[in-house]
Amino acid sequence: MRGGGESMRPLCLSKERDSFYVLMDEEKCYEMLRQARWPDGQVRCPYCGSEDIAGPWRSVHAPGGYRYRCRGCGRRFNDRTGTVFERSKLPLGAWFLAIYLVQLNHSTAAIARELPCDYHTAHRIVWLIREREMQIEEGRQLQGVVEVDEIYQTAGHKGRAPQGALRPLGRPSRRRGKKQGRGRGSAAKDAPALIGMVSRDGLMVLDVAPDVRRESLAPVFENAVKRGSTVYTDSASCYRFLSEMGYIHASVNHSRREYVRGPVHVNRAEALWSLWRPFIATFRGVAQRNLPAYARIFQFRRNHRHLNAFGRLCLITSFAVQNASKPSLHLWRFLDVPFSQRIFVSPIPI
Repeated sequence: MRGGGESMRPLCLSKERDSFYVLMDEEKCYEMLRQARWPDGQVRCPYCGSEDIAGPWRSVHAPGGYRYRCRGCGRRFNDRTGTVFERSKLPLGAWFLAIYLVQLNHSTAAIARELPCDYHTAHRIVWLIREREMQIEEGRQLQGVVEVDEIYQTAGHKGRAPQGALRPLGRPSRRRGKKQGRGRGSAAKDAPALIGMVSRDGLMVLDVAPDVRRESLAPVFENAVKRGSTVYTDSASCYRFLSEMGYIHASVNHSRREYVRGPVHVNRAEALWSLWRPFIATFRGVAQRNLPAYARIFQFRRNHRHLNAFGRLCLITSFAVQNASKPSLHLWRFLDVPFSQRIFVSPIPI
């Protein structure tokens, strides 16, 4: 019997880092990686693209992995070379388990407890995975009939400045809780606008704007909705410019209890927020500079909802290993670009 002060850890766990990870099969993980990277079975050099490859040879340092040598350029490589998994000391099974848990919307702290690593390593892995999700959604543009709605998401300036001093805000700091006041929100009020655009064919785009003025919303629609599409909104005055941009615009007036007028309604767009709120609540407060990244991550999960967590794992793995040479921009540089100039491009290099 355990005493009152003894730990209630299960007796089957012999170490603090024991978890479901110990059941992962490295051989099958590497087999899945090779199938995603070279679907036709032909190994290609990640440096010169040559198919004249010597090998494979078993890797001493990575059980289940293979090493190769290119006869074209003479360079050596392995299954991980040129992918997000390159130069990582973690087993491939730990990476796949992390991707799977990210798709289940687990927090970084919870994922760190399941992996053979500390919190800081898990934080880096989780954001590398999330960046692949954002890359997959890069350049998505809706067309046809698109419903649009907006909310104001509470998001302040968390943390300190890079030098460790207080982060300059240019205004008095807000009290804890950041409860929104009356009226429309804005980035200056720590409540930037979330613009949800849902196509009638099921796809959606979620973007962030500092406010709902025309100069802030115009780039959002330009990037997310193809010109000539039909856009349905509520009667908010901030959408009146859409007809001038080449969209077919119609609206319903909620203040007069008009919610549906023939095919005109925004029910899909309004229902989106009931899915967004529990998603963002998992992270227990989001910094304003990180909000666009979380919006893009939610967009990926929603647009691939027909796949289960393992299906999205396979999708992310295939994308990560087949787009290794894609030019990219570091995530934090993307987040530091002003809202009005922010155009998403690929984050950290794969």
